[in-house]
Amino acid sequence: MEKSLIERKKIVLDFADKFYVFSEEIKPQIKPFVDYDEIQFSEIFKNENPVCVEIGIGNGEFITHYAELNKEENFLGFEVVKKILKKAINRVERKGLENVRLIHFDAKFFVNLFPNNSVKRFYINFPDPWPKKKHHKRRLLKPEFLNLISEKLLVDGELFIATDHVGYKEEIVANLITSGKFKSVFGCWYVNELVNYYPTKYYRKFASKTGVYFFHLKNEK
Repeated sequence: MEKSLIERKKIVLDFADKFYVFSEEIKPQIKPFVDYDEIQFSEIFKNENPVCVEIGIGNGEFITHYAELNKEENFLGFEVVKKILKKAINRVERKGLENVRLIHFDAKFFVNLFPNNSVKRFYINFPDPWPKKKHHKRRLLKPEFLNLISEKLLVDGELFIATDHVGYKEEIVANLITSGKFKSVFGCWYVNELVNYYPTKYYRKFASKTGVYFFHLKNEK
């Protein structure tokens, strides 16, 4: 049998003496024509606790708040802006949280590597709405990505989304319908207030003045 031309490789995430990994450690490992092994959360956290993922953690207020409240759960956060990620790192360090790991890289790359049925909750707070029409294709929450999240979530897993952009809210609803993988816990797709939602800096400074659309979705594979 002819050997596959596609190489398999494991992405090394060194959390041995720190709880974060910068892209400088990851980028040299990314090669063309390579399939990457699944990420094992037990190797990252050194336990079998449930895993929650936040995509776009900003200064880390949200992830540290919930990680502190739920120390029996693991929290994995992604952020692409290094300057902002450093603020999150400082926040986690001040609180001494051992159940948080942070990665400075595009979350989409890593979500593809998560094992199916492995994540308890995904949080996506105020994703970039790319307001110009020519940039709408860059929006994160397309049907394909929603389907991917559904695959990675547990059967009863949850997806939380918050946006303050009317146009993006409408697209998210349309994409959720197209995906068909999620059911809202509300009587409608979204609400304008969510009990116990942690008010992040962005929410306090901008979104609370213009209105927010909160999605709380259950996985329906």
